[in-house]
Amino acid sequence: MSNFNNLNNINPQALQGLLSVASKKLGTTPEKLQKQLQDGTFEQALAGMPKNEAAMLTQALSNKATAEKILSTPQAQAIYKKLSGK
Repeated sequence: MSNFNNLNNINPQALQGLLSVASKKLGTTPEKLQKQLQDGTFEQALAGMPKNEAAMLTQALSNKATAEKILSTPQAQAIYKKLSGK
């Protein structure tokens, strides 16, 4: 698996939105998921997801450009606004 230590290079609002959505799906907190991703121990979190969804999430987060592109979509922004109450 790729190293996710470059999560700090992603737009903070977009990252929080993604972590919020993913953590709810995985049954964890955004903070715990972010720590797992940064530590490279996120396989535990992905174990509870359907394999195809886990693979898509891993692929999206592995590539900064792809993650930024996904997070900048109107759909991702709408999810972020809904989750953050903004």
